[in-house]
Amino acid sequence: MQDKEQNSNTPLDFNRRDFMRRAGASAGAVAAGGVLGTASSAANAGGAQRKAKTKGVDYDVIVLGGGFAGVTAARDSSKNGYKTLLLEARDRLGGRTFTSEFAGHKVELGGTWIHWTQPFVWAEVQRYQLDVVETPKGKIVEPGTTLKVLVDGRCETLDKPEQLGPVFGAFNKYFADASAIWERPYDTAFCLPEVLKHEKLSALDAAQKMNLTPVQRVVLEAYLMGLSHGPASQAAYVEVSRWWALPGGNMKALFDAGGRYTFKDGTVSLINKMIEDGKFEMRLKTPVKSVDDRGDHVVVTTVNGQRYTAAAVIVGLPMNVVHNVQFTPALDPRVVEAGREKHVGCGIKLMIKVKGRLAKNKVTALGPASHPLPIVSTYVAEDDYTIMTMFGSDPKRIDYRDKAAVQAALRDYFPEAVVEQVHFNPWTDDPYSQGTWCDYKPGWFEKYLPHFQKDRGRVVFGQGDHGEGWRGFIDGAIGAGMGAAVRVKARLG
Repeated sequence: MQDKEQNSNTPLDFNRRDFMRRAGASAGAVAAGGVLGTASSAANAGGAQRKAKTKGVDYDVIVLGGGFAGVTAARDSSKNGYKTLLLEARDRLGGRTFTSEFAGHKVELGGTWIHWTQPFVWAEVQRYQLDVVETPKGKIVEPGTTLKVLVDGRCETLDKPEQLGPVFGAFNKYFADASAIWERPYDTAFCLPEVLKHEKLSALDAAQKMNLTPVQRVVLEAYLMGLSHGPASQAAYVEVSRWWALPGGNMKALFDAGGRYTFKDGTVSLINKMIEDGKFEMRLKTPVKSVDDRGDHVVVTTVNGQRYTAAAVIVGLPMNVVHNVQFTPALDPRVVEAGREKHVGCGIKLMIKVKGRLAKNKVTALGPASHPLPIVSTYVAEDDYTIMTMFGSDPKRIDYRDKAAVQAALRDYFPEAVVEQVHFNPWTDDPYSQGTWCDYKPGWFEKYLPHFQKDRGRVVFGQGDHGEGWRGFIDGAIGAGMGAAVRVKARLG
């Protein structure tokens, strides 16, 4: 089934039924050893034995959404002594992270990399003693990274210091003001005056103001697209500057934080530890229809008509879909408006298995943003095959299920490349995400920030899309869920 779909020449145009069929099949394949196995059974059994501390309700806390924000909020609420229920629309937990199998390797179809400059997720690594590995995996026999840059139809190879130095220097120049704008990148309120001075500028506008060589421009603009996972013309300059400031304001730190270290056993390994630790109840395949705050309790109604009552509800749903739930009192109109406008992240992450070894060291290939494969980098290197990870801004640029189409594009960098397999998850067609990671657009800090993550009565918002610091990352989601659980505890006592 999977090979047939991946090799199909049908355009990448999924409707809701197509998506649910595909996503359900792939999630089920992973779940046998993951969050639908023993971990979820134990969690449900442990949580069901507890009685609600609040009189007259089924649960003290109901959490909407089973991504890292929701799972963190549910774990912490349960450990705070509250009878807790998590409701997730999919048949798996993890949200926009997704541990899958590809070519004999665990791969991540969504969020992947972590780093010790990301305090919330690194604390979880230490708490549960999880093993971390580096990418690329496999047999890297030479140090360093080779850049292959597609400029004016020709591919240039950069592997010498005198070639790489000017390219990396362009990044230092582009982000020269980032540390001043984000002096405290975990405190947006403190930084807001400087942020507002620059927030109307797009990431692409800032690059186009620079005097760059053609090679510098291709590399910089490709990475800006990669950071925002959407058109750089739609991403705010202050957003990509936030990425630079968070790990310490230098290129190596940014590259290590965003692409070097990951969980040995996949992001699912942390999800499973959180469920086992929290022992909360959960219901998978349970999308929520409405949330009704009645003053002294909240009624949550699912699409299938099930009704649950709680003393508080924590919302961990992505910003692009939260407005699809009916809230009473109604959601803030600006929150609805932003969700319908959607954040920048709308791209594709594609795993590509190529016959043979492409290089002895890590290779990153970069092309114009209009190229079907604008950023391709080594993920696994073995003697007889290589797995590459590709990030692109438009999931419909080509048919990414078509190996021949992917191979033709990859040969712009590697003329002899033979593509054997491809694998991805269509996040923008997923009705429960409607996009990838969150980056704000120009003008959003002034227009929308005062309205995001504002609790209303017994409904508390802990969305990873609006957390402080590494917002849009696993770290930001954990921090947002943790903060929501703290505020619920302060309310319920």
